[in-house]
Amino acid sequence: MKPHAKLLLSLVLLASWVGVEAAIPGRLHYQGRILVGPSAFNGPAGFKFALVDGTASALLWANSPDSNLDGQPDSAVTLTLSRGLYSVLLGDTNILNMAPLAAGIFTNQALFLRVWFNDGTHGFELMSPDQQLGSVGHAILASDVEDGAITAKKLSAGLLNLTNFSGTVSAAQLPPGFADSGTLLAALSNQVFSLSNRLHLAESELATVGPSASPVVSADPQDSQLMGQGYVRFMSVAAPGWTAGGTDNQPSPRYGHAAVWTGAKWFVWGGTLGAGTFSASGALYDPADDAWTTTSTLEAPGARTGAMAAWSGSEVFIWGGSSTNGFINSGGRYDPATLTWTRSPTTNAPPARDGHALVWTGAEFLVFGGRNQDGLLNDLALFHPAPNTWSTLGLPNPPAARFNAVSVWTGDRLLVWGGEGASGFLASGAQLIFTNGVASRWQAMSLMGAPSPRTSTGAVWTGSKLLVWGGQNGSPLGDGGAYDPETDTWAMLSPSGAPTARNGHAVAWTGQELLVIGGETASGTTSTGAAFNAVSGQWRALTTLGGAVSRTLGTAAWTGDEVLVFGGRSGAAAQASLQRLVPQPSWYFYRKP
Repeated sequence: MKPHAKLLLSLVLLASWVGVEAAIPGRLHYQGRILVGPSAFNGPAGFKFALVDGTASALLWANSPDSNLDGQPDSAVTLTLSRGLYSVLLGDTNILNMAPLAAGIFTNQALFLRVWFNDGTHGFELMSPDQQLGSVGHAILASDVEDGAITAKKLSAGLLNLTNFSGTVSAAQLPPGFADSGTLLAALSNQVFSLSNRLHLAESELATVGPSASPVVSADPQDSQLMGQGYVRFMSVAAPGWTAGGTDNQPSPRYGHAAVWTGAKWFVWGGTLGAGTFSASGALYDPADDAWTTTSTLEAPGARTGAMAAWSGSEVFIWGGSSTNGFINSGGRYDPATLTWTRSPTTNAPPARDGHALVWTGAEFLVFGGRNQDGLLNDLALFHPAPNTWSTLGLPNPPAARFNAVSVWTGDRLLVWGGEGASGFLASGAQLIFTNGVASRWQAMSLMGAPSPRTSTGAVWTGSKLLVWGGQNGSPLGDGGAYDPETDTWAMLSPSGAPTARNGHAVAWTGQELLVIGGETASGTTSTGAAFNAVSGQWRALTTLGGAVSRTLGTAAWTGDEVLVFGGRSGAAAQASLQRLVPQPSWYFYRKP
């Protein structure tokens, strides 16, 4: 099967060049994407590069010599691809087998880049067609310009007025020697960086920004702050819609399933298929290839719903849940690299349960709480994967027994909050503090400012705070809070623009926003969602374009650039319906007439 390449030339203008000030030869930044058959290539691969003239007959440069005159370089450059993407600095002699670039090459009126690729199986193949370089490549000739020759008068009127909310940057504001290409590039880059940051400004901050004739960007289609300063909207960029994931080998419709992101693939297993019917099947989803791989059934745990899953960095651990025979105290470890299961022992295992917490501490899997036929639990147990053994952990003053509580691992402690206890819904919680990697004590969470009692709550760990939102206490809830474990304090999330009250919603953390997707509202299941920006404290609605599926009890995973949602139910009907969304907002551009 021959590889196919989508060759994506860099369009970053001056930023495509490194060291053009007085460093001949320069380095040309190039990006590309490789597909082998229908799949994006991942891992190390061999590349050969050459620059040819407009007739494609004269070889003007190659990454290494062509001693046998076969038309391609003798030696290859090794690059590592991720999701088919790679990036290289052509002419960077710090890269093995990379020859320098000479400025004279760019005196040619037409210049094309030629690429050969070797996936390690099919040998080197010529990518077609050659890719023509635009004017960016000729920027290397700027190194021949004498210092001081470029003045503000020779620059485009708008060049130094890139969107910068603090005002227009003029030549007088630049440090001495601004015409030096390195300093100029830094000035331009800083303005672009400022624009990137300012895209996420809250309206309250925009109100304090001084007037500017430059275009500005807002997520508000009727931004009153900008319009009050005389700006008018002149264009917009719509948010991308939902897209459907691949269905080949997709798990059957289910809810109550276990799901965990492994860093590259999404593991989905078990769950309820229908009334009284449970699953012992699952699959791994690779978003780079948009492909499911069915998990083995050999040595897999028995069918169940309500199992919990955690990822150790090398394997998934599944444990607990319930089935037609009642509560379960068994599980297993799944290795995505070998696609094999290893059953976990029941000797010394904690009592059977569901509704429990399960986290990876960096050394062991930790189980807390839940419920079984004997009632509610608040015990602790550790599963040690290397010896494949269990141990119990008895510490004084644990939180009240509960099930379906919020639970997150912060890196050095377990946070447990809310859920359903013996007396009803709870608003209490606790931190399990670890000292030198060992659980040492329980510490109660403050009740002051905490959200009201609830269960079925969505929760994420931001890296510094626990965010909880929604849930139910007999009816759906539409509020939440942020808990700081270092200061033991709560702060309520803004209710302005928050989504409709719901429970059973899927949640994900993007690194900046809490995503709330679907769930059960007072009027039934919903396909709507919202994003809460933890920096600005503002909510925004997520798009439903593309046919967002109405569901509750679905699961979500953040891949690094998009959210995945799978499973759940709508009414009594189980869902599968893998969907993907890049959750960026619509952008609206404003300027003064």
